[in-house]
Amino acid sequence: MPLLEPKPEALRPGTMRSPTHDRVPDEQAPGTPEPLRSELTDLLGPQKVLWKISDLVRYASDASPYRFVPQVVVVPEDIDDVSAILSYAHGKGRNIVFRAAGTSLNGQAQGEDILVDVRHHWAGIEVLDGGARARIRPGTTIMRANATLARHGRLLGPDPASAIACTIGGVVANNASGMTAGTSRNSYRTVSSLTFVLPGGTVVDTGDPSADEDLAHAEPQLCAGLLALKAEIEADAGLTARIRAKYEIKNTNGYRLDAFLDGTTPVEILRGLMVGSEGTFGFISEVVFDTLPLDRRVSTALLFFPSLTAAAAAVPLFNEAGAIAVELMDGNTLRASVSVQGVPADWAGLPKETAALLVEFRAPDEEGQEAYERAAAGVVRRLELVRPVTSVTNEFTRDAGTISGYWKARKAFVTAVGGSRPSGTTLITEDFAVPPSRLADACEALLALQAEHGFDAAVAGHAAHGNLHFLLAFDAAKPSDVDRYAAFMADFCRLTVERFDGSLKAEHATGRNIAPFLELEWGPRATELMWRTKQLIDPDGVLAPRIVLDRDPKAHLRGLKTIPRVEPVADPCIECGFCEPTCPSHDLTTSPRQRIVLRREMMRQPAGSPVETGLLDAYGYDAVDTCAGDSTCKLACPVGIDTGAMMKAFRHQRHSPREERVAALTAKNFRAVEAAARLAVAAASRI
Repeated sequence: MPLLEPKPEALRPGTMRSPTHDRVPDEQAPGTPEPLRSELTDLLGPQKVLWKISDLVRYASDASPYRFVPQVVVVPEDIDDVSAILSYAHGKGRNIVFRAAGTSLNGQAQGEDILVDVRHHWAGIEVLDGGARARIRPGTTIMRANATLARHGRLLGPDPASAIACTIGGVVANNASGMTAGTSRNSYRTVSSLTFVLPGGTVVDTGDPSADEDLAHAEPQLCAGLLALKAEIEADAGLTARIRAKYEIKNTNGYRLDAFLDGTTPVEILRGLMVGSEGTFGFISEVVFDTLPLDRRVSTALLFFPSLTAAAAAVPLFNEAGAIAVELMDGNTLRASVSVQGVPADWAGLPKETAALLVEFRAPDEEGQEAYERAAAGVVRRLELVRPVTSVTNEFTRDAGTISGYWKARKAFVTAVGGSRPSGTTLITEDFAVPPSRLADACEALLALQAEHGFDAAVAGHAAHGNLHFLLAFDAAKPSDVDRYAAFMADFCRLTVERFDGSLKAEHATGRNIAPFLELEWGPRATELMWRTKQLIDPDGVLAPRIVLDRDPKAHLRGLKTIPRVEPVADPCIECGFCEPTCPSHDLTTSPRQRIVLRREMMRQPAGSPVETGLLDAYGYDAVDTCAGDSTCKLACPVGIDTGAMMKAFRHQRHSPREERVAALTAKNFRAVEAAARLAVAAASRI
């Protein structure tokens, strides 16, 4: 072997491997089967079709507990490409799932047939009307959009914790909200217009004055069907009242049936239905948002309570005082947050019963800020707070650095707690909402239910809106653990619906985990209307099957991914994707998350399997060689995973000790090596 040529075999897993039941089967080792591969290549061009087994595996995971390997991944550049893919799928009886950032927590970004990557080529923002509106492409991250709008004193309404990575397309498709959005600042309420491609290929711009006329000409049956459903819903007074009541709290479970009540024309109805449709009604190619004022006067406090229920009971008081955000964190969350840079180390010693509220007020001017601070002080005087550690002050502050640290700890909830889970376990993230006045009762009931099923979960959430998140970890490779999780989910869903009349999905959208429980929350009449709406818009079932609607009562247990152990530096990864926007090579080959995902699949495989061989053949270039090694991923990762260090270690493994010594000697004497190289180039030029 020539000097310094890498040795792929050096990357083959040794005794670390643990073959699992969900490994990619040998027959998929060649990648995309024919004629699918050649037909799409002829249709789109070879650069837009990803077909190797390493391509399929790296797209098989998102931030959810699910894992589905696509048959092929395509990367369209424009609407014409998207229309061509949709036409192909119709003609061949195939289905499509759209994927942007892959930060979805319930498997919405995964498909088993044609997966369409709409993050590449789809970024950009245009500020309109001095910042009052913004036209944004679906691959643009929330953070990038807000950074652009900030100079105009504006921001977007939705503010999910994953803003560093999640994209506009996914936020609108899931109606994700976040810390401050509630029910009034989310996508459904702040989207001015949408441009989207329907399953049949029709392009609709809801901001175009002639949109209804054009749609009636292109899709007459669709228009008639939407108006018929609207009339049917409005004729049922009980159903209409139920729909309105369901959206008084945060709710992203199922389709937005209130779109039939809020819209007067087919295009207006479709605009509402597309929000929160999870890619099952069409592809959103452009969004125009009505933006909101960026109130720059901020006062924030991190307040500590003796129990979770005591903290929850204080939430309505801060709501009445005008807080824009009241975030709840339980003891498990606080203790796990010490892995986040800047969080005081003494939080690790907090009693398990301790809970905290992160409370924030925002005002446009000094006078408004002072008024809020007086109201907040009045609330604080009525509370029984605790100071369990020396770093706790229980006071409001205006200091930007302190406030940033508080929010960094809160936004790292999923990743920090997930990173501290037992090695080899799968992480489930769920969210639900109850009327804010019943939040304390819901906390008590959730804790009791978790204990009953043997879980010690972490709880946090947007308490101002009655929205709680919780995390559970279990081993998907153990049937007994899966059964325990299934029993918990069944009891949790009944509890939320029957005791609190809450929503089973407050902001993460239905996804695969709640689809079997949709009818439990909405009842048979409303659920039937959702099925009929899907049939009307996507009669051939081309888009995202089984993601919102699924009649299989065990659908949420299908595709749960195992998490094999990998190198210690990367083992805590929960595949959230926060690292991807910072990676210099994520548009060239793979991202840090994908490098870890590929490594985990190697661990699932038995030694010498065709799939492992295919992954190893590609891993040297796709993962190791093209990693910049600058560790910027560590800065973006809430738990500080340094994938760059892992790749650099792999580079050393692929060379013999002699080659390493030669490389070190070359680096030490680089000036002489460079001079010799220059002479060689000059001589070659003369020759």
